[in-house]
Amino acid sequence: MNNRETATLNPLHDSNDFNTSGHVNPSRGRTVSFLFAILLTCLAGWWLQNIRSAGGLSLPYVRSDIIIVSFLCMLPLALLLTEWICVELKRRRFQLFLLVQSLFFIGTVIILIQAVNNAQSSSTFSSSDAWESLVLRPTVAFFVMTSFLLVVGNLVLTQETTQIKSKGALVWFLALLTALVIPRFYVESRVDEAVIKIEEYIASGRLGDARRLTREVTVLSPWVQIDSKPAGDVAHDLDRACYDLEQSLAFMKLRPVPSEEQTYHAARLHTILGQPAKAIRLLEPWSEKSSTSPLTLQLLGNIYQHQENWANSERYFRRSLKAWQKLPKSEQQQVGIVSAWKGIAFAERKRGNYEAAENAYLSALSLAPTADQHFLLAQFYEDTQQTAKANKHAQQAMVLNPTHYETSGKKLIASLQKQHFGCLSVWRHGSQ
Repeated sequence: MNNRETATLNPLHDSNDFNTSGHVNPSRGRTVSFLFAILLTCLAGWWLQNIRSAGGLSLPYVRSDIIIVSFLCMLPLALLLTEWICVELKRRRFQLFLLVQSLFFIGTVIILIQAVNNAQSSSTFSSSDAWESLVLRPTVAFFVMTSFLLVVGNLVLTQETTQIKSKGALVWFLALLTALVIPRFYVESRVDEAVIKIEEYIASGRLGDARRLTREVTVLSPWVQIDSKPAGDVAHDLDRACYDLEQSLAFMKLRPVPSEEQTYHAARLHTILGQPAKAIRLLEPWSEKSSTSPLTLQLLGNIYQHQENWANSERYFRRSLKAWQKLPKSEQQQVGIVSAWKGIAFAERKRGNYEAAENAYLSALSLAPTADQHFLLAQFYEDTQQTAKANKHAQQAMVLNPTHYETSGKKLIASLQKQHFGCLSVWRHGSQ
């Protein structure tokens, strides 16, 4: 059969796909397979992100970036196997080729059905679910990618592709290593970041956000510990705490005409549960009144701060500051003013208004010269490359509260020493 006859039988291939021996150039097949695999990976990531944004969890990947990394790392192994199946196995043992292909297709269909049925799960998973997911992540990626490439391969790698250079054992080993090891390291790095965020959320009272991340951690890495406790135990504790808060909210809704104080408490619970949109809807009707409580305005400032909406955050913190300043002097008023200044400082800092941020931090420090305020200023001065001032306030924080700031203060000073090697004052004070 000459080149012209072959091209007539296979309209998907043009004359550039044939070499002098009459064989299809396999490089085109790999390129097409690779592009379609990238498209499949993007679609899988988009689908999983929609589930996560809706508050659900989809086993076994949980996060869109993890499914993308898993699928892409499985691609080299799936490409090698697909080429071997579609060319070598199909040519030598056609019946076995049909059986293997059918097994992959059936397995993928079962996986897709299970994924759709379990897409919106929002409960805390058991340890068995977590270990099962650990095994399923590479298994699902292997079946889905290979099945998809088999479909593409049947169209691209046709029977005229009678010869593909066999790959050595080292190539197969490296492909297998890429498929299994790299995703595992990536998952562990994401879990480490999540654990830090969970501890921060719990410390700041954001239990709903902490619960969401803890659920993910229990699936991705069941053996990890959060604040010296197993992730599963922390997840169950957060579930109980959030359930109690949800019951309190349900009771509040029974009151026919809520006051501003009742609305504030309900919005605060929504914020703790990680439902900022609901909290904002409750508070905004009250925020436009001239007699609005500073607590209402301050809560709105905090919510917008969590959403990284720095303009609105700064606006509501300034309004809360004015509202606090109108009240008679008291301990609560002083605490409220300091909190407002801190909120203003943080928002201005994030917006790049460093002079306004510094003035706000100094205003808070003048009212409450505590270790916390000194350390906040030290961190601010570190970010703005004001080494001497950062060192001074870090030292003050360590003196006022050595138990809490001894370690973090030394780390900050060590960081200053690395960033400003030639600054003698940092070394002189830091070595004392």
